[in-house]
Amino acid sequence: MIYMTKRLLQLLFLIIGLSVHAQQPCWVGTWACAPQTVDKTFMPYNNQMSDRSVRQIVKVSIGGSVIRLQLSNELSSEPLEITSVYIARAGVGSVIRQHSAKYLLFGKKRRVTVPAGKAVFSDALKFALHPLERVAITVNYLKAPKEPTVHMGSRTTSYVLRGVTNAHTDFSTAFKEDHWFNITALDVLDATASSIAILGNSITDGKGSTTNAQNRWPDFLSAAWNGNAASGSSRTGRTGVLNLGIGNNRILTVGLGQPGKDRFDRDILGQRGLRAVVIFEAINDIGTSMNPDETARQLIEAYRQMARKARLRGLKVYMGTITPFRGCKVYFTEAREKARKTVNEWIRTTREIDGFIDFDALMRDPAAPDQLRREWHIGDWLHPNPAGYKEMGEYAAKKM
Repeated sequence: MIYMTKRLLQLLFLIIGLSVHAQQPCWVGTWACAPQTVDKTFMPYNNQMSDRSVRQIVKVSIGGSVIRLQLSNELSSEPLEITSVYIARAGVGSVIRQHSAKYLLFGKKRRVTVPAGKAVFSDALKFALHPLERVAITVNYLKAPKEPTVHMGSRTTSYVLRGVTNAHTDFSTAFKEDHWFNITALDVLDATASSIAILGNSITDGKGSTTNAQNRWPDFLSAAWNGNAASGSSRTGRTGVLNLGIGNNRILTVGLGQPGKDRFDRDILGQRGLRAVVIFEAINDIGTSMNPDETARQLIEAYRQMARKARLRGLKVYMGTITPFRGCKVYFTEAREKARKTVNEWIRTTREIDGFIDFDALMRDPAAPDQLRREWHIGDWLHPNPAGYKEMGEYAAKKM
């Protein structure tokens, strides 16, 4: 009897210990973007970002009381030297709420050097981050690489001034540029939240959305999941939505950014607090293919490999079917349309993933199924408009 009592007590303590461990806070992504290299013709000052201050606006998905920032110099061949970084609640345009500004520290110091080919996280910072709010991250550069690590398709204006700035600096005369520079993730410390990471191209990155309006389809997905928390409801949203789309990105070959199959480990599996991944990419592979049948075969094999990697880590895998593109003169051929249908059929029928988001069925014109609905694209028969992105985001929220 005494032996049985001891065993029961040991079992009870084990269960309590596992329960306590399960509730320990961990880092969870609330915002992220995919790093990429860029041609200097797209950059301000001919890439001379040294001795300048850049204020960048991001919209988070979930909130938290403790945050950290990731800075990336992963795709540069020179070190990145930063004098300081501060974060604040964003106002209109370049304006911030000055009283909310706080400096981020790196090893308990404001100054940080990020080696070539590396990324660093800031120290944990107490900051009352609200769900779905916009924050301004201002980086004071000491010396920046001539070929910086950026994200080109920010669809959000960044503000650039000479010299070092602080929370009281007037940015009204700043140079404006729609890129993100060196910032790649914002995490919150949380015991119950999780995140999803989305691998995509320009349709996910938001081409055709409204600059500074945050109306890409992942933004609408985030609002659908986390909007109750933002409005003060007792039912709080707890899923970070991480948009790792890159315009003209491809799964198999180089368009802009590293191919999806190559950046999958870093950009998707490298995110924090993941419970699921979404793979919605291939339209650029198919639309540029000279051998569409072979491209479809290679895409399916790449999907299998990425899904296997994710599921081995205990993550759920969802895939988006490829949207139609008849009418896009540089992409559409009958052979490429056949390849698109082959890929979509595999996505809909495979047992190697946990589910699919049928963007094709949602976005196609019922009267012409190989075309987008006229009212939901920007006129190029390829990219949705904000109304189309709203439909996609709200639809996806119901499928995962």
